[in-house]
Amino acid sequence: MSAFLRLLAAAAAVCLLLAGCGSGADESRSDSAAGDMAAPEVADEAAAEQESADLAGEGEPAADRQVITNAYAEVEVREASEAAEEVLSWTDQASGYVESRRERTDDDGRTTHASLTLRVPADSLAGLLEDLDELGEVTELSETARDVTSAVRDLDARIEALETSVDRLLEIMEESGSAEELLQVETTLSERQADLEALVAERDSLTDRVDMSTLELELVTADYTAVQAGGFLGGLQQGWNALISTANVLLVALGAALPWLAVLAVPAVVVLLLIRRRLRRRTAERPAPPEQDTAGSTPSSEVV
Repeated sequence: MSAFLRLLAAAAAVCLLLAGCGSGADESRSDSAAGDMAAPEVADEAAAEQESADLAGEGEPAADRQVITNAYAEVEVREASEAAEEVLSWTDQASGYVESRRERTDDDGRTTHASLTLRVPADSLAGLLEDLDELGEVTELSETARDVTSAVRDLDARIEALETSVDRLLEIMEESGSAEELLQVETTLSERQADLEALVAERDSLTDRVDMSTLELELVTADYTAVQAGGFLGGLQQGWNALISTANVLLVALGAALPWLAVLAVPAVVVLLLIRRRLRRRTAERPAPPEQDTAGSTPSSEVV
């Protein structure tokens, strides 16, 4: 009987030992699985950081950057219409086009101001800005550049993901067996295709603004002097301009005074008529002077 008890105790000890080993193995496998799951997360975080760095353009060659360049210029020219035609010729030679054009003329029909919005290839913008000196005096010039490399890459990644999703949905539609499942897939497919078209349109617009720069150009007619300021002709012109200016000032003053003169003329005429009438009346009421003898002596009195 004691031998049986010792055998039972030994069997129980063996079972406990095996259970402990199994538990340790399970814990080891759990730790390994957790490590396997954590590793992809760390890898994903590292990949996300790398992707963010790439999107930010760190270490990106200048040739691969996507930059939108816009410029604004104001030029004083002799003839705005002729200068506008010259700029249009330059734009056509650079394979660009005119997005908008607006001109303003004076009372004589002369074009005094022209506004042009030009779209030219980005690599031709610098040369076009340098040629503006040939038109006249450049009074204002500004140029802006915006790096959209990250936005372009983000759009490309989203477009690629949606294209993959659309292809997968098309495969599911071919494999779907029920009408309910087919309808659900078609609804999702329509939403994905609409999102894809919107992203493609945004990407095309961004690409167009990168490839074609925008130039806002203002052409203003300046008052050019036909002769030099010095010399006889210059003095003659200055004297003539001064005479014209003085005459204009006098005409403006006369024009401003005429309404007042017209208003004051009526009471002035009435006052003059009253004065003349009163003078005539006083002349008529004045007594006549006594008559004198032609010989200049008074008649003698009769002697009684």
